[in-house]
Amino acid sequence: MRGAIVITTRTLTNYTMDKFRFIFLSIMLQASLSVSAGFAPTLVQDSLKALYPSADTVGWSTDSRYYVASFRHNGFNTKVWFDPKGHWVMRQTDWQVMDEAPEAVWHTFSFGPYSTDNVLDVTYVEFPRMKAQVVVQIGIDNSLTEYQLFYLTDGELINARNVTDMSNILGANTFL
Repeated sequence: MRGAIVITTRTLTNYTMDKFRFIFLSIMLQASLSVSAGFAPTLVQDSLKALYPSADTVGWSTDSRYYVASFRHNGFNTKVWFDPKGHWVMRQTDWQVMDEAPEAVWHTFSFGPYSTDNVLDVTYVEFPRMKAQVVVQIGIDNSLTEYQLFYLTDGELINARNVTDMSNILGANTFL
């Protein structure tokens, strides 16, 4: 028969094996990506355990060239940034509300130009070699505009920035 397609058992077997190989390799690739997504080198993990021996259920991510551990500590969501050598470079504690803020920060905010706006989040940021900061994120009434207010713990407002259209707004690029 001219023009007829002849399918043999060998042709089907080759097709089936190729399809099986493709599916198997795809599954292996997906598995390896999901395993490495929450990975940090042993040196970094050991540094976290030294600082927070009771930390469990730790999630790992990366931010710029840093490894970031996310976990709960003393009832607060906490993130700790480590460099590749395992040195901590930044720690953030999500206080969420002004209740934990130092009195000086609360006072400066309460009597400042942003006092009538809605507090959306409050984060305490610590560093090994710089002064700690309290970051208050606010929403402007009747608008989608959001600002971050950066205070030193003595109450000094050191920066106010519009973060309405920004992502990763308290990451490594903000402070490090």
